[in-house]
Amino acid sequence: MHLIDVTNSYSNLVHNQLNSTDANYIKVYSLGNTSVIYTESDQAIGIAIENHDRRVRKDEVEFIIKRLIKEADPSYQLTFDKNQQVVEIHIDK
Repeated sequence: MHLIDVTNSYSNLVHNQLNSTDANYIKVYSLGNTSVIYTESDQAIGIAIENHDRRVRKDEVEFIIKRLIKEADPSYQLTFDKNQQVVEIHIDK
C-alpha cells in the first residue's frame, strides 16, 4: 500500500477547510480508491478515510494510523458510518 499526496488536486477543499475550521494543517492522500484527509489543529488531529465503492478495510485503517500518526502509543477514537465507507479517526493532543 502507498499513500500518495494529492493535496494540490484538492485546493478548493483545503482552502475551505482552512477558512471554516480551526485546522492549521491539511493534507489529502490517495490510497487507491480510498481517499484520506488529514487535518491538524492546536487541539486535535483528525483523519477522515472514505471509499465510495466499498467498505474501508481494517488493514487500510491500520496502515494509515501507522503512517500518519507519529506518537508511539496514541490514544484515538474510531468512528464508522453505517456502511463503513467512511471512517473518522480523532486524536486529542
